[in-house]
Amino acid sequence: MRGAVRALRAEWTKLRSVRSTPLALLAMTALLVLVTVASANGSTFHYDGPTKYDGLTFAHRPTTGDARGTYTVRVAAQRDSAPWAKAGLLLKDGTASGSSYAALMVTPEHGVTMLADGTHERTAAHTAKAPVWLRLTRAGARVTGATSDDGRTWHTVGTLTVAGLPARAEAGLFVTSPQYAKEKRTGPHEVSAHPVPTVGEARFDHIAVPSAGGRWTRTDVVQPRDPKAPPSDGTAPPGTLRQTAGTLTLTGSGDLGGLGTGGVGVGPGSDLVKQSLDDGTQLAALAVIALGVLFVTSEYRTGLQRTTFTASPRRGRVLAAKAVVLAATVFAVALVGSVAAFLVGGHYQRANGFVPPLFDRPSLTDAGSLRAIAGGAAFLALVAVLSLGVGALLRRTVPAMVLMFALVVVLPIVASSASIGLNDVVGRATPVAGMAIQQTKQLIENPTTPWAGFGVLCLYVAVVLGAARLRLARRDA
Repeated sequence: MRGAVRALRAEWTKLRSVRSTPLALLAMTALLVLVTVASANGSTFHYDGPTKYDGLTFAHRPTTGDARGTYTVRVAAQRDSAPWAKAGLLLKDGTASGSSYAALMVTPEHGVTMLADGTHERTAAHTAKAPVWLRLTRAGARVTGATSDDGRTWHTVGTLTVAGLPARAEAGLFVTSPQYAKEKRTGPHEVSAHPVPTVGEARFDHIAVPSAGGRWTRTDVVQPRDPKAPPSDGTAPPGTLRQTAGTLTLTGSGDLGGLGTGGVGVGPGSDLVKQSLDDGTQLAALAVIALGVLFVTSEYRTGLQRTTFTASPRRGRVLAAKAVVLAATVFAVALVGSVAAFLVGGHYQRANGFVPPLFDRPSLTDAGSLRAIAGGAAFLALVAVLSLGVGALLRRTVPAMVLMFALVVVLPIVASSASIGLNDVVGRATPVAGMAIQQTKQLIENPTTPWAGFGVLCLYVAVVLGAARLRLARRDA
């Protein structure tokens, strides 16, 4: 134990005494932050598409016209056509898309939600899915939503003011199901997405919708097409209405809500955490490669290794002490730089339009963000140790640096401009796979998962250090 402590202390003293150490650590930190700033400041996003969506199939009848009433239904079954497929009660100013409305709906994966005019939203406290009872109670401009599991005990979802809802509105049931983005890789880091319609279906019973009379009328409320939107892969069929004794079944497509409400704008999006750290981390590897190689080759160049091995004949212990001291130092400094890069990069991303609801707002306390930040620092620490091992194997500075630069920096750049296949092989099977630890979302363009990629890097480090240990033991200093 004392020998290990002495070895660690001796290697720490050596690392501090190497003239390139503070320069390499300073360069690593500067690259982490400055490259992140340049990358984030050079990317902008501007959204000029629709802010509200109002496309659905509506089975409706006119209300009595006194601006009051209680409307109740049970959604007996709902097709899981999309996580934000919607089925429920709707009070609406006519049947035109964009007219004022109040809606209470159930979704397959997000419980019960109440919406008004695509702007205001209330979510039920307890998660529920079909079968579930829904109730809207109107008193003038104020509409209250409630939900129940059995039709007897009701839980209020919320009360919203719908100023544009006329006394004589259309009341009834609706179904809608949003498009999903069908993604296709068109390049190593390029993805195209085409919207694909989905068709929702729901069966309603226990229907109590007071009206001024008349039969149910089915209307497909059609969202005006955004001319800037990419062409859709297929067209949604018209909605249908099937009615039997006491039961009504609707099918329909579209979406209801506004950006940030009703699931509109919610999707996988971009991995802003990875974007804010990736470029800086990859270039910061240049500095830690130089530090790791020089930490061992400088001893061979000056002959200091003879003194080292005379004082500590257990060469494996010396190599392990070097690796521990180097990894701990790089990790500590890189962690500070990664935190700074995350905070500064996030600021520029938000300033350039990457804001909710179309994009997440990552927090430093998020589990994914913490893993990405600490993982990026660990990646740099392991690259430094891998460089140390390569330096111990080759014992010459220039060849060791050239090999590491080619493996960690040059090869990924070439692969990213060559083909999807080569890029994925490099991203899965070379030390660069360790950068996957900075991913917070599994996107189609990611060649591997965070821990699998990090495991590949750890395997490289273990193999190279093991080979270096064998060479130290078999060859005289």
